[in-house]
Amino acid sequence: MRECGRSMVEMLGVLAIIGVLSVGAIAGYSKAMMKYKLNKFSESYNILLNYALQYTPQLETSGTQTSYNEILYKLNLIPDGMIYDTPHIYDLFRNKISVYRNTFDSGSSYNILALYIEQNDYGKQICQSALVAAKENASQIYRVSMKDEELGGDGGNDAYSGYLYGDKECNGTRRCLRNLTISDIADICGFCDTAVYQCKIMVTWQN
Repeated sequence: MRECGRSMVEMLGVLAIIGVLSVGAIAGYSKAMMKYKLNKFSESYNILLNYALQYTPQLETSGTQTSYNEILYKLNLIPDGMIYDTPHIYDLFRNKISVYRNTFDSGSSYNILALYIEQNDYGKQICQSALVAAKENASQIYRVSMKDEELGGDGGNDAYSGYLYGDKECNGTRRCLRNLTISDIADICGFCDTAVYQCKIMVTWQN
């Protein structure tokens, strides 16, 4: 008798090949989606920082609030890729972002865009995008700092990474944003990989 069709071994071979191809396709899709999210974060963060710098006079005169999040939302200045969920702004990775005014011990008031990077596998890349955006706006920025901030703590044990200064403040003894290379930024953002609590990046400026 003549047999038709495929043998069981052949069918198992075909299924094995399909399984390998499916795993590769899923991995490739996941990698592509993560790259898209990182690029989208970089774009939206840069836009938000530019909006905050550009609209500083309106933000500072909009009331007695120290937080600008709601004001940015009402001015329709929350970029695509971010959402406003009272009282904070969140990026695609659900990292919290807050734009506010703070008065330091010296009595000087500064505006701050703070990004709170939660512990995840992409914290370093997110940090790098934030520093690149800060570097591109170095002419308007006072300084950038990073800290390992304990959630709900009193801040007494927070570890700082050091300061990076904008064009007007940097000099021979201060590290300048404008002089940072891609390699420098990658090294600095290693701080976020070693953060025990969360990596908080603060971009500071004055009107």
